[in-house]
Amino acid sequence: MRRLVSGIVILGMSILAASAAAQTTTAPAQPAQPPPMTNLQIYPKDTPRPELVATMQGFAQALGVQCTYCHEGQAPQFDFAADTKRTKTVARKMILMSREITAKLPEVTSKPAAEVTRLRCATCHRGVAIPRLLPDILTETVNKSGAAAAVQQYRDLRKQYYGGQSYDFSENALVPVALQLTSANKPDDALTLLQLNAEFNPNSAPTYGGMAQAYLKKNDKENAIKNFEKAIQIDPNNQLAKRQLEQLKSSK
Repeated sequence: MRRLVSGIVILGMSILAASAAAQTTTAPAQPAQPPPMTNLQIYPKDTPRPELVATMQGFAQALGVQCTYCHEGQAPQFDFAADTKRTKTVARKMILMSREITAKLPEVTSKPAAEVTRLRCATCHRGVAIPRLLPDILTETVNKSGAAAAVQQYRDLRKQYYGGQSYDFSENALVPVALQLTSANKPDDALTLLQLNAEFNPNSAPTYGGMAQAYLKKNDKENAIKNFEKAIQIDPNNQLAKRQLEQLKSSK
């Protein structure tokens, strides 16, 4: 009987030892702790890591960029402390500038601080690293590379950014560019952009009014009249188009 009891005790102890050993060998390894944050120049040095990471992710989203835009290295090995990239230096200055402007807004607007709009990266950038107005971009392209290049650029930007807030693709975005081209004695370039605008905005009275102006610049009164009439058909309250059409018909 004693032998039986002893055997049971030994067996039980063996099972417990094996179970403990199994738990020891299968326990998951503790993840390595990230290195401490260094070179924090415009944020408190005791800023919690999750808070700082969320802030950096907000910057990246606002500019439509990745970590490598400002930081050295590649995921997952980044040298966040390095100051070798110019973009990081500029980013620091921009953050300080936005804080300064936001601090002045209550005085400038005569509103309580809680009611003013806080200036953030997305206020201007809206998903692009270098914020520029679409008319300025297209005007530069027309002057450098011609209207056909500007048309392709518009299509590319629209394909990538339409539905977001980076650029204004409304019916009025291209009209000012075309009117400037007409004034600069480039009516053919103006018509190229306005025809593009009509493709996406077929019921845009300003577009057809702009076409009429371009045709007038070309001394093509027939097409000018047709486009003024089209503009008035879309917008019967377009008094400017009505006056110009009346003057044009009376001078025939």
